[in-house]
Amino acid sequence: MKRYLWAGALVFGMALFPMGFRPLSVQRGAVAAEAGKGQARKGIDPDADRILRGMTDYLSSLQSFQVDSAALDEVVTTSGQKFQIATESEVSVQRPNRLRSEQVGAHNGMGFWYDGKTMTLECKANGTYGTLQAPPTIDATIDKARKEFQIDAPGADLIYSQPYDVLTEQVKSGQFIGRETMDGGPVNHIALAGEEVDLQLWIKDGPEPLPVRYSITTKVTKGEPEFSVHLTQWKTKTAIPASTFQFKAPEGATRSQSFPRTCSPGRAG
Repeated sequence: MKRYLWAGALVFGMALFPMGFRPLSVQRGAVAAEAGKGQARKGIDPDADRILRGMTDYLSSLQSFQVDSAALDEVVTTSGQKFQIATESEVSVQRPNRLRSEQVGAHNGMGFWYDGKTMTLECKANGTYGTLQAPPTIDATIDKARKEFQIDAPGADLIYSQPYDVLTEQVKSGQFIGRETMDGGPVNHIALAGEEVDLQLWIKDGPEPLPVRYSITTKVTKGEPEFSVHLTQWKTKTAIPASTFQFKAPEGATRSQSFPRTCSPGRAG
């Protein structure tokens, strides 16, 4: 889990990966057959590994999807007080190189568009946006946004083409906590302990093992803040128009030379 900058994220909401080529009608059986293949990472119990592999294999097999996310980002003040910042986002993904994630509701929300050639970051609070050349894949675009602009996606490690490898990179142990109920249905709860972050996942039980909720605790930050996301309204069979991923500047918006560095009312980036 070297990509551990989940907490403090401003943008994407949640996103996804390079496309698989199996038709959707075949994916479920194939994923079920493939789940559990390979050796469990050291320290992860077989049940937790099977559930995790089933989820990551299924996610990476989806050609396109849309999902709503509700995030709680915990902030620790210098006095040690904790408070949580809530955001909601709508995300659309089409592999291998289309992504849109837009915070909704808040006046100071942000939005991110990636159409395979350019990526755009918009700050609604002050009417600024920046559009830059982008790499040819979602994986490389997320890496560039993180490295060069310190922009991260809540749960971005679920976005990569090989999410299992990313999620378990620094894991020291993992366990299956139990079968629980969330959003009116059964979910499987697993927990992974890493060198710098701990991760919990609640994964829908059944032929579509989608993540329903995840929570990350950053152990290397004072106060060990927690970041959690609740994922709902998954749409895995919806045709997404190409225009969804193309940014159209609002009337009166100001284009920045780069991505906006602040997102506050009355302040340009």
